[in-house]
Amino acid sequence: MFENVSLLGKRWLLPEHTELDAKHMVETLLRQRQLHAPVTEPSFTDMEKSVDRIHRAVSCREHVAIFGDYDCDGITATALLVRYFNRRGMNPLVRLPHRERDGYGLSSAIIDEFIQSKVTLLITVDNGISALQEVALATQGGMDVIVTDHHALGEGVPNAYAILHPALAGANEPHPSGAGVAYLLVQALEAGPWQEQAEDCVLAMCGTVADLVGLRGFNRQLVSQGLSALEKVTGEPLALLRESTKARTSTDIAFRIAPRINAAGRMGEPDLALKALLSGGDAIAEIEELNTKRQQLSRDLYEDAVVRVDFRSPLLFAADENYPNGMIGLVAGRLTEASGKPSCVVGIRGTECTASLRSPACYSVVEGLQRCSDLLTRFGGHAQAAGCNFPLSALEELQDRLKADIEERTCDEDLLPTIQVDALLSPHHISLDLCNAIDTLEPFGAGNAEPRFLLQSVLLGDVRRVGTDGAHLQCTVAGTKAVGFGLGMKDIRTGIPFDIICCVQKNHWNGNTQPQLLIEDMRATKTEAIHVPAATKVAV
Repeated sequence: MFENVSLLGKRWLLPEHTELDAKHMVETLLRQRQLHAPVTEPSFTDMEKSVDRIHRAVSCREHVAIFGDYDCDGITATALLVRYFNRRGMNPLVRLPHRERDGYGLSSAIIDEFIQSKVTLLITVDNGISALQEVALATQGGMDVIVTDHHALGEGVPNAYAILHPALAGANEPHPSGAGVAYLLVQALEAGPWQEQAEDCVLAMCGTVADLVGLRGFNRQLVSQGLSALEKVTGEPLALLRESTKARTSTDIAFRIAPRINAAGRMGEPDLALKALLSGGDAIAEIEELNTKRQQLSRDLYEDAVVRVDFRSPLLFAADENYPNGMIGLVAGRLTEASGKPSCVVGIRGTECTASLRSPACYSVVEGLQRCSDLLTRFGGHAQAAGCNFPLSALEELQDRLKADIEERTCDEDLLPTIQVDALLSPHHISLDLCNAIDTLEPFGAGNAEPRFLLQSVLLGDVRRVGTDGAHLQCTVAGTKAVGFGLGMKDIRTGIPFDIICCVQKNHWNGNTQPQLLIEDMRATKTEAIHVPAATKVAV
């Protein structure tokens, strides 16, 4: 059994007992994270066929429909295709699903809408790879269907006119997001630099960061280019969105822009976020207001779920009629982050259920759902984040089977919350030079997290609690300002040494720039610390 001794009850995964200077730290992380590998842009077997079909639709002024998704990746991917057709003087029919009314992905009812509208070309973005029956219905209804998607493949693929999917193309992992695939399609359609390329790159970057695909290879390159483009755009709506959120980095995109885009689909109509991205104006203020409401609702629902779940179980499971479909993924994510275990949060509507699942790296929830597919009416997603629909009558059996599946494929130590440390750090190495070296590893995100450092046996100075109800910790470590969000209510005694896990960032204040520590976890210093080589890391 592992002993949880940190303030947050997490196991610490420690690197070799070696302190690295700024230069060697960057070189080591570049090598470990494979960030120096040559970038190969994904190519798709059906790309030429897709481009020819879309060009023909533009030439003949066909009735084109774009079907997207209600999250940031799907909305930005939709915006990319809409902007392409707008540049050609066309206004395609755009349909984004509503979480409550439509659920995820294509449905026969939505296909009927397209048939009634006499659509001849349907393009899906960020969905469609699992819609075998719906694509067949669309084809029977006189439509050619181009599927662009990146979600996990099932047992078969749709009989579509063309499919753009990185797994079918044999692309290197990590695969592009839905917006990344859409951007590559637009790039092929434009066949060279185009007037609005910077704006399109920003949209693709936002979708890539928001969907938590690994930021290596093509994805890393796309996000880097998108962040550079974000600095340069001057017109609405993207410049207004940038200035209203003060977003400059990939972390800003993840925590400021993406939640605002997602808030529309979670709290109301995803079309509002699409309008904000395409037209700006009041829609940007509206999604900001929705995001504020979303934050409070998320806190309330999480507090409700915490008292419902059994933290002794390998699966944290909560179901209720009052859980909005747009919020269950956020609650599941927070449960998994806090516990280190897979979670499933279910919204019940009459006799039907919608669930969102999240998991640590030790278990694939989408594969777990595949093994329970006989209970489900629909499912899809990724290894660590997935969703499904099923009848209320299957609720208990699904919980039991997922729990048994997790028990079979994991061990106890897999299902404990962990925090990964990248390098040991001595206080005298904290400097702006180190901050500048860390900046060269940007952009940060999935697969390339901001480096975490371990400071051993340090004393805290000027300790005080700040923020609402003293929720946050502010102090100094060896003369450097430090902040610990959410640590203000912990029992932190002064005068005793602590081991601290932190990130080293720049603090810009009053015209000055100084290093600042962002404390993620801490514990009273042990008399002996255990350190192991990176190749055989263990929990301590």
